[in-house]
Amino acid sequence: MTTPMTTPMTGTQKNVTLALNGLLLVVFVGSALRGGWWLLLLVLAISPAMRIYRVYRPADPSRVAERFTEPGGHRVVLQVAGPNPIAVIREIRRTTGLDLRAAKQLLDEAPTIVKENLSESSAGLVADHLQKAGARALAAPIGEK
Repeated sequence: MTTPMTTPMTGTQKNVTLALNGLLLVVFVGSALRGGWWLLLLVLAISPAMRIYRVYRPADPSRVAERFTEPGGHRVVLQVAGPNPIAVIREIRRTTGLDLRAAKQLLDEAPTIVKENLSESSAGLVADHLQKAGARALAAPIGEK
């Protein structure tokens, strides 16, 4: 349904990443076996914290695809969230660059304007993505209710 916004890793990059993670694992386990349990606990505490941060951090506005941001005189209105609000929140974040809290707030305030000042094609594309996620959304010229 959604495509990742980052470029996929090549085989060499995956191998290097795997090797570095393996090396770190050996260092941490070796340190723990020599009495450095605090280091192992520190790593185990940081890992979940970073995963949580990745979920809640705001998306980088430069990572929003250009096709969703062409300037113009249209807007996208989210009318109803639909049966799958999680997928709708994911699409709102993907097409606007908002963080999780702001996307959820937009969803809760429906009907609301998701994005303004878009070209007709960009507004249609954002509305299509929201509709595929299960929401009822429409692209309309600014000034039209």
